[in-house]
Amino acid sequence: MEQTRMYQPHRSFSRTPIITLSVISIALVALITIHRMRIHALASASLAIIGTTSAFIDDTRDLKRQLVGHRGEKAFMPEHSLGSYWQAALEGADFIEPDLTLTKDGHLVVNHNEWIGDLTNAKEIPELQKYRRNLTWTDDDGTFHDIKNEYFIHDMTLEDIKKVRTHQANMTFRPQIYNGYFGLLTFEEYLQTIRELTVKLGRPFGPLLEDRAIITLNHYGWAKITKKINTAAHKDLKLAPVKPLPAGTKVGPSVWQCFDQDTAKYLSSHTDVPVVALNENTPAFFTPKGLDQVAKYAKIVSPWKDFLCHWRRGLSEVAEHHLGSKEIKRLGGFIAPDQLAKEIHKRGMTISPYTFYDSHQNMLGFCPKNKTEEFFYFFDQGMDYMFVEDIVEANVLRILYANKLENQQRKGYYAA
Repeated sequence: MEQTRMYQPHRSFSRTPIITLSVISIALVALITIHRMRIHALASASLAIIGTTSAFIDDTRDLKRQLVGHRGEKAFMPEHSLGSYWQAALEGADFIEPDLTLTKDGHLVVNHNEWIGDLTNAKEIPELQKYRRNLTWTDDDGTFHDIKNEYFIHDMTLEDIKKVRTHQANMTFRPQIYNGYFGLLTFEEYLQTIRELTVKLGRPFGPLLEDRAIITLNHYGWAKITKKINTAAHKDLKLAPVKPLPAGTKVGPSVWQCFDQDTAKYLSSHTDVPVVALNENTPAFFTPKGLDQVAKYAKIVSPWKDFLCHWRRGLSEVAEHHLGSKEIKRLGGFIAPDQLAKEIHKRGMTISPYTFYDSHQNMLGFCPKNKTEEFFYFFDQGMDYMFVEDIVEANVLRILYANKLENQQRKGYYAA
């Protein structure tokens, strides 16, 4: 879900579409004008397994806020692994997020980046060393990127990918005991896992589908190098059959996630699947007239969480430099952080900020240093969904907040 924190002035509502949806991959960008209908087909494939759940603790109350497992449960398991998805479900996630990329031979694979050397044992597999290479490029805003000694998924076949085993991120507070247990999943294996969890645990789970490759295109400048991909190998996506759910299984709606707003508009007008508008770098997005435009195509707004407590450092100055004070005034000025959720709700949309990390990690800019204080601050503002890690911790805080509200109601009742 994350993008590197920087401002990109070239993103606007009139920008040329670059695909940023949650189910297709980097090579599909080159094919989007040819295979637009395949977007709807993939959305339909996901539709049957999406839904929401109650807390993992036996709490029958409507807890309101929905928790999205960020890459499954990456606080304890290697991210996007079978173990990560199972643990997220057992801990009570309402949605389980996949990131997908595309192999050289047209298979969708679940992985956060377009490369696999950082969180797998690819370096230890002799037959994969031929894929190891450097890649550099420059974004439209002049940002230079230099990825060294990596194994890029779009260079490899599914047979190659299936040789690797996943590792946990090298952080002292994350367990390393599960390294090597899990392989990379295909999209079909992910779907089948979510269906299996729905049946075995007796409640539906929802993936907030996101394609990391396409977000990478938006931020890392992959649009500059897609022309190097052999699109002849991607005339059709290769999807294996997924077993149907048993009759009567409860399901809910699927959701697209898009950082690129032009693509979000396209998805809204060409599919019946709700769109999540992700954003952290477009100042116009956080003005009254900007939100008016977003409300025409999105059902959920997903901002980087700092926008709900303070303006990111320097962004307002950058916005004034690129938009100009007259344009900012025409758009209605910037919405105060503590009013952003209200303004989003006022336009008939819901809100899903990201990302709420494991409490062992730095909260990245948010002023409170206490996890309870952080969660309660966002709950108070009326969040509908939250991207979280350490789902047990998040779930306990969600229940504690519900208890807090009930206690306040009781005190008010007795006082009256």
